[in-house]
Amino acid sequence: MSQIQIYYFSGSGNSLAVARSLASELKAELIPMASTFEQEKIRLNADVIGIVFPLYDFKAPPLVIDFIRKLEPIESAYLLAVCTYGIAVAHSLTELANTIQSCGGRLAGGFAISMPHNGIASARMKTARRDRLLSRWSRRTGEICSYVNDKRKGTIESSPPIWNYLRGDLLRTIPTLFKFILHIIFKGIDSLALTADQNCNGCGICERICPVHNIHINAARPTWGDRCVSCFACLHWCPEEAISLGGIDMHIEHYHHPDIQLADMLHSR
Repeated sequence: MSQIQIYYFSGSGNSLAVARSLASELKAELIPMASTFEQEKIRLNADVIGIVFPLYDFKAPPLVIDFIRKLEPIESAYLLAVCTYGIAVAHSLTELANTIQSCGGRLAGGFAISMPHNGIASARMKTARRDRLLSRWSRRTGEICSYVNDKRKGTIESSPPIWNYLRGDLLRTIPTLFKFILHIIFKGIDSLALTADQNCNGCGICERICPVHNIHINAARPTWGDRCVSCFACLHWCPEEAISLGGIDMHIEHYHHPDIQLADMLHSR
């Protein structure tokens, strides 16, 4: 029986890089969360369970919440949550702790690691900021591993109000975010559905990398179903950079973590 298991969910590879680093230091089994999505229940067979995931809209993705609700026996598990974020962690880990408590468990520790923003308006961020974040994120994994090895409890990280983050480099994102909101107001959210342009060569990587099997190649073109979880894996890993939100430029940088390869992502599916 593995004593430590780390489950991860990742679209750009940021969370996979963190999960892989933690698993290496803790001698843990690394498990893609996507491999459990079809299960009704997830039986825990380790003393320590780590959950690593990105934040979407300042909270854990619905898929991660569903994963937690399937865990059993959650009451006796030492649960660790590590999120990666591009703008702010806010109170996402506190909310996650409340969800775990409602399921009968307890979050022993919640940690947040800042990574390059890779959502809407990410292309407006300075390269220097991205490089700075990539050069220092791994320092935190040592702290987290010491916390786990000592079986400490009680740390749930959060951030100041969001306005503290709307300064410096992040101010560059405001025009695009404003454009995004206006587009939804006047044309609806469906107008920003993922689509592929004429640069698509039908390679099928988007179909293979989707964690919920929501993309299918028909007549050498991808089509999206109604189960999209907005991880943007298809967009970030498209070799032709052919995928966008409704064909509209929302300044999304085609990014993936430099330590993660396409093969790593495909394996996690």
